[in-house]
Amino acid sequence: MKHYLYSVGLVLLAIIIATVTPLFVDYTEQIIISLQIPQNNSAVAGVQKYNIPPVGKNLNLPSLSARAILVKDLATNTILYQKDANIPLSIASTTKIMTALVASEYYKQNSVLTVGSSATTPGSKVGLNYGESLTFRALLYGMLLNSGNDAAYTLAENYPGKTLGFVSAMNKKTMELNLTNTHFDNPAGFDSPNQYSSAEDLAKITEEALKNYQLVKIFATKETSIVSLNKKYTHQLFNLNKLLSSVSGVLGVKTGTTEAAKESLVTLVERSGHRVLLVLLGSDDRFDETTRLIDWTYANFNWPQIEIVQR
Repeated sequence: MKHYLYSVGLVLLAIIIATVTPLFVDYTEQIIISLQIPQNNSAVAGVQKYNIPPVGKNLNLPSLSARAILVKDLATNTILYQKDANIPLSIASTTKIMTALVASEYYKQNSVLTVGSSATTPGSKVGLNYGESLTFRALLYGMLLNSGNDAAYTLAENYPGKTLGFVSAMNKKTMELNLTNTHFDNPAGFDSPNQYSSAEDLAKITEEALKNYQLVKIFATKETSIVSLNKKYTHQLFNLNKLLSSVSGVLGVKTGTTEAAKESLVTLVERSGHRVLLVLLGSDDRFDETTRLIDWTYANFNWPQIEIVQR
């Protein structure tokens, strides 16, 4: 009987050891692995950051005279502020954002264009001469920095169908972008009952233009010079956007002024990695009002982020 109980004890002990040992080994292994590999660490697991819409603090908006306003966070496609953003208005030389976009889809950077009757176009100009030949790239700088109407019309006159063909292409582009409050009848931005856009549509046009790295570079250029192909003419160019030199984070885009449109300004700004697009139409003081609106935007909104660990 004694030997029987001893044998049963040994069997039970063996069963316990066989059962507990794997559990102990597995537990010990997990401890060792946890010490070697930090959990939820981006060094060993992919961390995906997600932008979520900015959160406002309800700070008082500065007093603004602009007829229409749109402020948009580009990362989240969120409208941060708007005022009459869908009303069609005269937009002056901010038209040239669309002119640059349409022209860039047709011409190559080194395409050679010749100045014709556009040399006598009134209003702001580069000072182009009849018969002068320049590259497309040079004319883009002249149109977007000096807001040269002569440069805008040179782009149109060298296009298939000349100016009428170019304006037709501008309106075709509005349909492609699903712009419901925009129509063009000239490439420079002269006032006309058939020349208008809204703050929201103009923001969409600008976002499309910002996909073109060459245009982004030109928008942000403070000054440069362009030379005719025969080296006979040199044109010094200065960006009309004063904010490029005076306001932190401003990356340019386009100014505009006419009697009907008053003062207009489309502005791209980036601070702390957050890009915001602002459109002001019909302002009494576009530079001051845009400056105050930029400061209000970055003071009033926080940009939270969430991180999700991916294994």
